[in-house]
Amino acid sequence: MYATQRADAPLGSLYHWHTVLVVDDDLEILKALRRALDREPYDLVTTDRPALALEWMGRKSISLAISDQLMPGMGGDEFLEQVWRHSPMTGRLLLTGHPERVQQIPKSRRVLLQVMTKPWDDYQLKRTIRNLLREREGATE
Repeated sequence: MYATQRADAPLGSLYHWHTVLVVDDDLEILKALRRALDREPYDLVTTDRPALALEWMGRKSISLAISDQLMPGMGGDEFLEQVWRHSPMTGRLLLTGHPERVQQIPKSRRVLLQVMTKPWDDYQLKRTIRNLLREREGATE
């Protein structure tokens, strides 16, 4: 698991420290996401193992979980459903290279997440993350 911490930039109305967890079995995708989000003002933690991420969530509060959909052993929708069961206030974002497969996800899981496609636009990804963090911040006040 890798961590990048940046707390030096303001994040609009967000006053609390946030941790964003990213799970993707493709190490190159994780590296690209760390580069894209390097200067963002939240703690960024990445791993290629969903089970490890869930274990880690038991020890640390996560503001937002981002997951790839197609991973060996556990799909992103399954992972994000477990995130929701463990921590309903945690934001959930599915990042997928196969948006056509999202319709195959059971409706009960689809309502629990927001979806973005790969390849992503860095600006749009940062904006989406900030919006999800603001939503969480508003829900916890």
